[in-house]
Amino acid sequence: MRVDRDGSSTRHWDHVARRWVLNGYSNELLAEHKRKTHLALVARWANVENSGRILKTDLFEEAFGPDQFLFDLGQVTSNVIGIDCSNEIVVQAKRQAKQHNVDESKYLCCEVRHLPFPENSIDLIISNSTLDHFPSETDIVTALKELGRVLRVGGTLILTIDNKSNLTYPPYMLMRLWMQLGLAPYFIGKTLSPAKLRRTLEEIGFAVEESTAIFHYPHPDALVRWLECSLRKMGRGKFDDAIRKGLAVLDKLEGKRSKYLTGRYVAVKAVKSATS
Repeated sequence: MRVDRDGSSTRHWDHVARRWVLNGYSNELLAEHKRKTHLALVARWANVENSGRILKTDLFEEAFGPDQFLFDLGQVTSNVIGIDCSNEIVVQAKRQAKQHNVDESKYLCCEVRHLPFPENSIDLIISNSTLDHFPSETDIVTALKELGRVLRVGGTLILTIDNKSNLTYPPYMLMRLWMQLGLAPYFIGKTLSPAKLRRTLEEIGFAVEESTAIFHYPHPDALVRWLECSLRKMGRGKFDDAIRKGLAVLDKLEGKRSKYLTGRYVAVKAVKSATS
């Protein structure tokens, strides 16, 4: 599949969604690990039960993967909004939400750079690897400004984005070739360095209270996914606990000073200041 040059387009993500329904999700242990890591990060940086209106900036996991975590939050509070630029993804996420007995009435099709919400109307925003699917850094900044517009003063943004400081993060030229050859399942966009992300958030009017790096395993995704599939196939489930323990051991790298060299995503907790 040749990937659309504008990864933010509805047409592109509708196409990805139709293919994903057919192919399924084969990396159950990685998905399980992602879900637990995101839930732990949110629990560390926010009080979901008392957070008021919560917005998640895409619904891809909820539509297709066991790596979803919004349904878990939906068990704690019904005041959850989910958005996605693809109507196909929104429809599938709503189907999955019903199966989890979660209210999906606030799942909307819209674009994160143009949100249909008033200023200061959201209390907590969770944006996990949404903004790193845009074709330019300018798009990322536009999206961050829009998130700042709808977040209330004192509200919290929990954001994760591809970490270009990772030692195994490939040059963008290589990723562009990967997409042109049809080897990428979806558009891989630009990202910001940890320092530039912090600086950009502060310029918009956020105070960055926490910053870390999560998911400490190397690029490329295809290699990691292939390793999991191969080990599970050879061991017929016998290696599952060992894989889980291995991922848990790698997670301990978050506590090291070198965490930004090994983490796949930068994660930040930013609070909207009164002067923004």
